[in-house]
Order: sequence, then C-alpha cells, then structure tokens
Amino acid sequence: MRMNTQEVKGTLAKLLATENLTVEHRQVSTACFDVEKRLLILPIWKTASNTVYDLLVGHEVGHALYTPNKDFGDAPKDFINVLEDARIERMMKVTYPGLRKSFFEGYRELWDDDFFGVKGEDPLDLSLIDRINLYFKGNPNIPFNDEERVWVDRTEATKTFEDVIDLAEKLYEYCADKQDKKELDNLPEIPQNLDDQTGSNFDSQFDIDSNSDDEDLDQEQGEGDSNKPEITDEMLDELEDKMYEDQVGGQTGTPDETESVTDRAFAEALESLVDDNGKEWVYLTVPDPKVEDYVIPHKEIQENLYNHFYESDKHDVSNIEYGVDHYNTFKRDSQKTVNYLCKQFEMRKSADEYRRAATAKTGVINTNKLHTYKYNDDIFKKVTVIPEGKNHGLVMFLDWSGSMQSQLLDTLKQTYNLVWFCKKSGIPFRVYAFQSGFTSYHEMSVNPKIADQKENELSLTDDFRLFEFFSSRQNKQSLERSLQLVYLQAFAMNGWRLSYYTPYTLGGTPLAEAIYCTRNIVSDLKKLEGVSKVNVICLTDGEANPMSYIHKFPEDHEYRANEISQPYLCHSRNKVFFLRDPKTGYTRKISSHPYDTTKEIVSYYREITDYNWVGIRLCSKQELSRLVRDLCRDYSEYDAIDKQWRKERFASIKEKAGFTEAFFMPDKNNGAGTQDLEVKQKSEVATKAELTRAFKKHMGSKMTNKTILNAFIEQIA
Repeated sequence: MRMNTQEVKGTLAKLLATENLTVEHRQVSTACFDVEKRLLILPIWKTASNTVYDLLVGHEVGHALYTPNKDFGDAPKDFINVLEDARIERMMKVTYPGLRKSFFEGYRELWDDDFFGVKGEDPLDLSLIDRINLYFKGNPNIPFNDEERVWVDRTEATKTFEDVIDLAEKLYEYCADKQDKKELDNLPEIPQNLDDQTGSNFDSQFDIDSNSDDEDLDQEQGEGDSNKPEITDEMLDELEDKMYEDQVGGQTGTPDETESVTDRAFAEALESLVDDNGKEWVYLTVPDPKVEDYVIPHKEIQENLYNHFYESDKHDVSNIEYGVDHYNTFKRDSQKTVNYLCKQFEMRKSADEYRRAATAKTGVINTNKLHTYKYNDDIFKKVTVIPEGKNHGLVMFLDWSGSMQSQLLDTLKQTYNLVWFCKKSGIPFRVYAFQSGFTSYHEMSVNPKIADQKENELSLTDDFRLFEFFSSRQNKQSLERSLQLVYLQAFAMNGWRLSYYTPYTLGGTPLAEAIYCTRNIVSDLKKLEGVSKVNVICLTDGEANPMSYIHKFPEDHEYRANEISQPYLCHSRNKVFFLRDPKTGYTRKISSHPYDTTKEIVSYYREITDYNWVGIRLCSKQELSRLVRDLCRDYSEYDAIDKQWRKERFASIKEKAGFTEAFFMPDKNNGAGTQDLEVKQKSEVATKAELTRAFKKHMGSKMTNKTILNAFIEQIA
C-alpha cells in the first residue's frame, strides 16, 4: 500500500526514537510529546516540504528522547524552550549525523519564509535570547559581544535538562538586569528648578489663607487660572503616551530582553503549515478478544445437533437415513481425492527438504578418493544434512452467512476433504464457521459486553460467534459424529425434507471479527499441539461485514453522555483511519470502503503474524471480473487471470487480494469427490449427446477441483 508523507514521517519518528514510541497525527496546531504516555503528536501538515518534515520530526523525537517531564523552575517558558531546543538538537545531530543536513536545510527554508518574524531586521536590534535562538537554529552570522559570547558558550555546554533549567534562570536574571538598566537609561530628564525667585513666586502662588471664605477662594482661583495656559485633550493624550513609553522601557523599537519574540513567532508560523480543513485522523487498535467468549465448542454443537435430529420427534426416520446415506456416499467417493492430497503434500515436502539439504565435508579422508589427490583437492568424506520439516497446522474459517445457502453443501464437501486430508497427514486443525445476526442469540450462553472493549478499538459485535465444528483434538468417533451431524444441518438448510437446528442457521459475514480471534486461536493450537507453521484458510462467497469500532461519547454530550456506540468505518467519511497493533506497534492506514474490508484486515494481519494466509472465494465470472479490475492495474495481468478461469475454471491471485494467495472458484457445483451426474434430458430416455455433455461437465468439475487442490497443497507445503 502506498504511504503518504505523514505516514512515512511517522515511521521515521519511531525509527529515530529507537523505542516503542507511539506516533499520531492529529488536528493540532503544533507538535508535542507526552512524556508519560510516550506519545508523539504531530500536526497534519499540508504544506511542509520533506526537508521541513524531517526537521520537525527530528526535533520532536529529540524532546521524546531527552526532555524529561519535570518542573521548569522559575525561568520563563520561552527561555527554557530556546535553550532546551539547542541542547536536544545538538544531541540528535550527534546520535544521527544524517539529520545535520535536514536541520540545516530545513531551518534555512523556514528562515527564507520568515518563520521567525525578523527577516530583514538588524540582528543587533534583537534581544540576547532571540539572537541565541537564531544562532542555534542555523544562523551562524548572528553577532555577539564578548560578554554575550559567554552565554552562547554556556548554552553549547549544557548536557542535562537540569543544566538547561539552571542556565535559563541565570540568563533570565542577567537579561532582566539588562532590561532594567535599559529602562533607566531611557527615562526622560527631570526639569531643573528655575531661579530662587521663581521658586518663591511659585510658593507664594499656592500660599492659601485657610480662613478665607469660599467666595474669596473661588475668586482667587479664577483670577489665577486666567493667567495660566489652558490644558487641552491633545495635551493629555500626548502626556499619557509618553508615560506609557516610559513605563514599558523607553524608546520605540527597543526590544524587551526578558522575552523571546522569535520563539513565539516560530510557534505561530508553524500553525500556517497545518491543514485546518483536513480530515480527522483516528487511530484504532487491534482487539485482543477472549476467544472463549465467542466460540461455541464442538461438544456443545454436537450435543445440540444430535438432540435435534435424533432425540426429537420432528423428523421422519427415513429422511434422517437418507441424509446419512448421502453423507456416506460422499465420504466413500472422496477417498481418492484425499489420497491425492496426501500424496501431493508429501511430495512437496520432500522436494522442499531436498532443496534445503546442506552438504558438508567431515574432515575424514575418503580412502576411495585418495588416489586422486594429485589432481583433486576434494578427498574428504561428505555428509548431507536434511533439515527437519516444520510441523504444520491448519485453521479454517467457513462462511456461515445467508448468501452461502445455495452452495453450502458443496462448500462443506470441500471443507471435509481438507479435514480428512489433515487427519490422514497428521496435521493439527481447527474448523470454525463464523456467523452473526441471529435474532435468538441472546438466548445463548455467550454474550460478551461491549463495555469490556477499549475506546477506539475495533469492535466485535455482540451477536458475533464462532462455531467450532471440527477439531483434531477429537477422537475418531467424535470427529465422525460431528462430520455427520453438521452435514445433516447443511443438508436440511439446502432444502431437503429435514428441519434444521434454528440457532445454527445462516446469518451475516463477520469475517473481520473472526480474523481478530486468529492470534489467540493459533496460540492455543501451537501450545497444545506443538505446531510451528500455521496455515489460515478463509472460505467465503463475499465481502466481510464492514468494520466498526468502539466510540465513547463525552461526559458533556447533550443526549448520550458516556454512552458507547459502534459506528462503521465506512459511515465516517470525514475521518481517516489508522490501525495499530499494541503488541508489535505496527501502524498503517486502512481503507474504510466496505468492498475493501476483507483485503484490508487480512493484509494487516499478514504483517503482524507469520502465518500463511490462504483465501478461497466462491464467485461468478462476472464478480471475478469486478474484483480483478479493483485489484489489478495491469491489463496483461487481468488478461492472464481471464485465460486461467476459462481454461482451468478457477483463478489465482497472489498478494493483491490481502491473502498470500487467493483462489477464486465457481460458486456452483464445486463439491469435489461427488459421483452425482446431472443429466438434462428432454425425453424419458437420455440421448447419447445429453449423457456426453453431463459426463464432460462432471469430469471437468473433478479436474478443476484437482487443479485447485494441487495449487492449495503447493501453498501450504
């Protein structure tokens, strides 16, 4: 899958961090790092170049690696930011020398775009902390006097965050004293008193007789005012402006030494790179379900089906016997197919072991070759070591959805062939049917709570369940009973004169939920049966149900405070979804399109497991054409698949459909091993031509299945 810039840089961040760092892109204005959660949050930048991306990612990873979650002390935040940025970027350049170029070119690009807000200004007009900031962010031409150079050298010498805190406090104190001195120097001069006469006259003017009455006072004040200039509003405004200038430090354009203008300007400028109109990025996690909460074990299934067919009075005995005879006939006719599978499997294994055989010299002289020592250096005995083959295991997921009804019995026959093959070859196996949507589900014992799942976790719907039909842990008698009873259930649902067991009827297609359970199922298989190589087979006739996830409404929601919902990914068109595996940390963007569900979830689990994933898709030629158009961009590849279907009645696509290899086969008459001939005759007695067509079709079906089985064995061997 093609990765966009954000995904690539997210991967870069994890590689740089050399730890299990969580990287997320969110709709935030600036990058930040949660030290406790080890979560690096990057904005969704739309205009940042690759160089600037590398710079910003390297910078934030530096904070993730070297900046602890400690109190800043008494120093201002912008002083800490400037000095700490210098320290962590210096350390990142030492750890990853390849980042030197990214930092240099990235800051040069940002400088050209005036991200620091001082382009074109005289550096001497900037505060000391601003000049230090620009110097360590890629501008070596910043001027410093001898006294200021001491602070630059001390910035370069910081090794720990404690050093930064200590230096920031002292530097701020120095800058504050410098600012105070600057303000004193810029205060306006106090006018000197005039001569003594003027002073005496001034005093006499305000020498007021306290015993005079109000009338005399008003008269004197009125007479005095008439001799003084009138104070206008303009004069008051001018005086107010002058007082403000004096208060903030004097002359216009004089920088404040106690704050960093460039640090704030840089933070604001970075916000311009953010895609405000971009879709929200949602990070989902892979669930770790308790499989026992969703699986109905084979013992329970066997008991329920036996009671339904043999212990109830719902069925005519002859109809039961007819269904059993139908099963026995199929089983007898399938022996050749099963033997063929076993033979091919052993041949493939032997050939593979031979290819991996290693021949080594023993150091012991071969006396039969001793006479050739003059012209042959190879006179030592050799030994050939054939590595021991891996123990195979098989997990199969069978589609138990309503659309499977017309081909359910034929599909089950394919499954039975694989079960008998595994049993005869000594391959441990588990066969599950996945189902959802059964209305009487809540009457069953299995009912996991949604609340047990975490927020933003792929959800398993509460009506999802797995039928454990068959297991290699069953003995011969138990397995045979299960095979027969499940056959009767499928036989009944196929329209024969039997009533099926309603709780085990067909439903939805929760293939994705079944995939979520795979790791725990395989883990149990490996633990119990010593399996090292696992093949996971998914047999279905359509796309999986759309994936959903756990969403929790906030506490302040007007109507649904703290409620939990399970929205479909495909219904959230304003969101972009990323899937993360908590165990491996692997994160990847996934498509939310409902037609991509199977491909997306299977391909993701292929990345986080070492299983061999095999898909079997029942479909028509028309549906295959649509699938191939979506999966294959090369016309020649499409043409080759079309020819394979017309010639061999099936098609194989590797990698692109999500599976290691996906087999597409006709959704009609795919039951291998059956001896039934379907003769379409016009009269009471079939003609030779009608018998010939029926025979060719029947044999063609057998050859098709043999070809598919051959390819399948090649895949699992």
